[in-house]
Amino acid sequence: MVKGLKYLHFECNPRILHYNLKPSNVLLDESFEPKLADCGLERLLPAGFDASCSSCYVAPESFQSCRYTDKSDIYSFGLILGLLLTGRDPSDPFFATEAGMGGLDRWLRHLQQAGDARDALDRGILKEGEEEEMLMAIRIALVCMSDLPADRPSSDELEAMLTQLHSF
Repeated sequence: MVKGLKYLHFECNPRILHYNLKPSNVLLDESFEPKLADCGLERLLPAGFDASCSSCYVAPESFQSCRYTDKSDIYSFGLILGLLLTGRDPSDPFFATEAGMGGLDRWLRHLQQAGDARDALDRGILKEGEEEEMLMAIRIALVCMSDLPADRPSSDELEAMLTQLHSF
């Protein structure tokens, strides 16, 4: 998925922003390799149509101003990674009620700062010997979900981070 973002952000001319990155727009091929769908279709919508501001996977700055950058795509990726690691969708009512944190990003950040990030991991997918790697992936997701777009990695920096994680 990150290779697809890197291609859109750095190798396309003109470069393309996804605008609508969410799990339903990540398809798997026959080898279970992720493929991005619905890329940049926002550009084809009529003027004034704010579809980019309608998903729970939208970066806070995009939701507030409907301005979108490559760092907005990175924020959306962070939420998807958080979903994969925790099993909790950002729209889960848990975040508004039990967790009282306001969202997946705030909840994960709170647990990380308290030293309890392992409590967030989806025990259904956790295999022996993988906990540390998953905790590092939570840290990567949190960097992607930084409140400030300038603090988020670019897609090529993110690819390097995930490559290091994979070699762990």
